Amino acid sequence: MEMSIQNIAMNQEEIVDEFSHFTDWTDKYEYVIDLGKALPPFDPKYKTEFHLVKGCQSKVWLHAEVSDDRLYLSADSDTVITKGIIALLIRVLHGQKLADVYNADLYFIDKIGLKAHLSPTRSNGLVSMIQHIKSYAKHLPAQDNDAPVIEPGSHQEAMINTIKEVYDPEIPVDIWELGLIYSLEINNEGKVTVTMTLTSPACPVAESLPMEVQERLLALPFVNDVELTLVWNPAWSKERMSDVARMALDMF
Repeated sequence: MEMSIQNIAMNQEEIVDEFSHFTDWTDKYEYVIDLGKALPPFDPKYKTEFHLVKGCQSKVWLHAEVSDDRLYLSADSDTVITKGIIALLIRVLHGQKLADVYNADLYFIDKIGLKAHLSPTRSNGLVSMIQHIKSYAKHLPAQDNDAPVIEPGSHQEAMINTIKEVYDPEIPVDIWELGLIYSLEINNEGKVTVTMTLTSPACPVAESLPMEVQERLLALPFVNDVELTLVWNPAWSKERMSDVARMALDMF
């Protein structure tokens, strides 16, 4: 698949125009499948647990690299429909500036009626794929960024991905995208320090959620100890949520 680098809006409008030529969703699904088949071959070395997108019914592997502050994506899936869906996202976001990817309003999904024609499990998988891509855009380092570098496959990224597996049972968004983690660091001895909060002091998982974060981090092979501090100041607010979380909760 040849992917020309033009802006996100133009990529979305092209997709909307292409789908407008089909009269029913049987033809649209066939086109989605064809897009998936046209994806470039996925490097087998990235078909690992680390690169799996959590929350998808099918297996989806997603790899990202940064060059000149742009995000370059590759992916694969074990089902043809899901592979076509991730192909659509890659077509829109591949080669775009990190900030543009993270802030992208992916309106084409609703315009072509994709989300409305997916099963609930596939719809959740679509949200997970978007969340994963935007997380890459947020946390992979821009070359002119003075912030600490978070290399793909590094301890920091592994910790973030582990925390992204933790959900408040009442909210279908992981606690990282909710903005509940205020700080996350690891020293040379493998000791992790975490500062986090909850959506409310009356949160029903006030005891279990911090414990789950500690247990998941301790399960990482390079972590020897976890010191977690639960704070209420500054208080959590909806403004701390990422765009991914806002999209998942329809709060835009």
